[in-house]
Amino acid sequence: MRSRNNKERQMDMRPKQRSAYRRGEKILIFIKRGIIILSIAILIVIVVVGAKLSARPFLIRNVLVSGNHNVEEYEIKKAAVRDSESLLMVSFDELETRIKNIAWVKKVSLRKQFPDTLVVNVEETTPKALLKFNGRLFLVSSDGGLLEEIREKGAYFLPLIVEIDPVKDRGGISEALKLVDALIEKNIVSGRESVEIKIEPYGLALAMDGELLKVGYGEYREKIVRWKELETEIRKKNINVAYIDLRFKDKVIVKPLKEVKKGIKGSSEKSKM
Repeated sequence: MRSRNNKERQMDMRPKQRSAYRRGEKILIFIKRGIIILSIAILIVIVVVGAKLSARPFLIRNVLVSGNHNVEEYEIKKAAVRDSESLLMVSFDELETRIKNIAWVKKVSLRKQFPDTLVVNVEETTPKALLKFNGRLFLVSSDGGLLEEIREKGAYFLPLIVEIDPVKDRGGISEALKLVDALIEKNIVSGRESVEIKIEPYGLALAMDGELLKVGYGEYREKIVRWKELETEIRKKNINVAYIDLRFKDKVIVKPLKEVKKGIKGSSEKSKM
């Protein structure tokens, strides 16, 4: 009987022993995982701290700037370098973005010169036109950005965009610059004393040395070509022109000055050539 009771007790204890064993295994696994995670964390900290410590001897102390003509060197340096920035850790993408935020800068090339020098070469944008707005005069880039305000009076041999809001009417500025591109491509701007572009209810209007062209929108190169073909004939006939209307695809309307004067008395018929 005693033997049988011992066996029964042993059988009753086995599930408890197994359960305790399993709990021990789980605790051991948990501890091992904790040690592994802690080791990885410590390793990451060591790497980061080591990288920072190793970067200290490579702090950017000199910035060599080239290619700038309109932007001051200090302005590029200020955009390029932050306090305690390392030559090892610095991101060229971030640097390029910061420098290109300067209005005049079109392109940037960067080079690291160890141990402590950053080499910056910039390509500046070329002014495409002038903008007269609210009594102020600005240089405008090819993408419509304002490069700088001109405060000194003088002669500037660039087309003048008149009273188009550079913030609220970006589309108007863009269209005016497309017309400027067409004029430059067809060599119309060279030799002119004044070239002014503004927006009228019918679209863009172009005034060149007192001659008014109603341009409208779109197909600027084709319209300039049509006008240029007529210009010689108009000069030969010595016609004083009030305006030339280029808005229509298949015709050009030329309005002589004398007809405009008659129109004041009651005639408004257009002359076509």
